[in-house]
Amino acid sequence: MTDINPQPGTERPRKSGRLQLMMLALVFFGPVAVALLMYYTGFWIPSGSVENGTLITPVRPVPAGLLAADDPDAALRFAGRWSLVIAEPGDCDADCRDTLYETRQLRRALGRDMDRVQRIWLVSEGQADGAFLAEEHPDLQVLGADHASNSQLAEIIGPRQRGEIFLVDPIGNLMMRFSPELDMRAMHTDLKRLLKVSRIG
Repeated sequence: MTDINPQPGTERPRKSGRLQLMMLALVFFGPVAVALLMYYTGFWIPSGSVENGTLITPVRPVPAGLLAADDPDAALRFAGRWSLVIAEPGDCDADCRDTLYETRQLRRALGRDMDRVQRIWLVSEGQADGAFLAEEHPDLQVLGADHASNSQLAEIIGPRQRGEIFLVDPIGNLMMRFSPELDMRAMHTDLKRLLKVSRIG
């Protein structure tokens, strides 16, 4: 008769191996899981960590066409970087130009993290002045009113105030809005904190 009972001592190494594997998984994936939990739910984030902007909950995914790897206009890919979205008409009055200038300075003030952030102008109507952009804002990405995803993104953003600025995460989720009354230094504070805790983008 075959002895079906395990040999003494064989079960303990198996359990030890499983435990070691679980501990390794916790070490490698635990911080990522905690960061995502904090980021999307606010759980464990100390009061004041994001104190100026308004979190959009639940987050709203941007149009799939702006995330696709085969998007012919690579500048309009939201995936991989944090995106500051400015929604203004193409004629861009003085207030609009002030917003573009201030967000440009905000991005530069991020220093070594500057390349993790891009600015996108969602043109709500009309056409942007190409000469003005080339001279003043060569880094600004423009989502023209005639772009296939323009109206979809505008619908996802929903009702908005003139001068309001929106933040899209590197996964492509609209997740925060900044009031037009908010000082750019306050926006800088929030963005720096998000970039510090983020493990994406």
